[in-house]
Amino acid sequence: MKITVIFTGGTIACSNRNGALSPDGANSFTLIEIYRALDGSVEFETLSPYFILSENLGCEHWEKLSDCVKSVRGSDGVIVTHGTDTMPYTAAYLGLKLGLCDIPVVLVSAAYPLSDSRSNGLDNFRGAVDFIRSGVGKGVFVSYRNSGENVMIYRAASLLPHQPYSDSVLSLRDNYFAELVGGEVVLNPDFEEESLGDFSECKPNGKIIWLRAHPGMIYPPVDGAKAVLLEGYHSGTLPTAREDFKNFCKSANTAGVPLYLTGSEEGFDYESKQAFDELGINVLPPMSPATAFVMLLLKSHPKI
Repeated sequence: MKITVIFTGGTIACSNRNGALSPDGANSFTLIEIYRALDGSVEFETLSPYFILSENLGCEHWEKLSDCVKSVRGSDGVIVTHGTDTMPYTAAYLGLKLGLCDIPVVLVSAAYPLSDSRSNGLDNFRGAVDFIRSGVGKGVFVSYRNSGENVMIYRAASLLPHQPYSDSVLSLRDNYFAELVGGEVVLNPDFEEESLGDFSECKPNGKIIWLRAHPGMIYPPVDGAKAVLLEGYHSGTLPTAREDFKNFCKSANTAGVPLYLTGSEEGFDYESKQAFDELGINVLPPMSPATAFVMLLLKSHPKI
């Protein structure tokens, strides 16, 4: 079996230099060497379109990574090593751009450097290899083990942004694809595949304003924005009775900048939700806010 490993940096490739963690290219190959000591049956090919801490990436890196993945030929699968900070966003981007591509593309990361005994980097990598070897899925995935749990395989576009002070990976409604149990891939019988549309020919285009609801919000001017993504409170509500919010929506409507809401769904129909239509707020289907953001970057008017 042949697997192409694409190194991009992140904690999984970091070394401690003068008290600070920084990407170290040598650590990338250390990961493969450690794995080979456990299993010598896999042939690895390596690529690296860029090498940074993931908090420093931008849309231009996503384009390079997507092109790099699409250039792979003759491999049974692709593993992308990545930093945890922005992995849900990169996963969403690759998931939307590549769709159900013919071979599995699996993102892996680590909560701590490989030299740290707390690191889950090797487990995540081994889980990705086992998943690719199983041949049970195509498209883009994430392999990750939360503390005290088995390695889980998630559909890339289902990942939620990390909670503060936590390195755990969570998916929307716990809709995981599979679980690694003793090296065996156990499919989730309740997994639901969701089609988000064809984004293969789309490129990031324009500025997206992303506002998360909180008391005392300050609203920016919308001039030059492609769209506004509103992330509601946990009930999917927004402060629709407040004049400052209504004025913000009015300014966006006047400027022709569409307003989209993520985190809201049918049920619990509060009075505040009944104002969405009047304020020009388009409610997106249930999806990760990270995926909603990337989707808006790629398309002006996603399917609603």
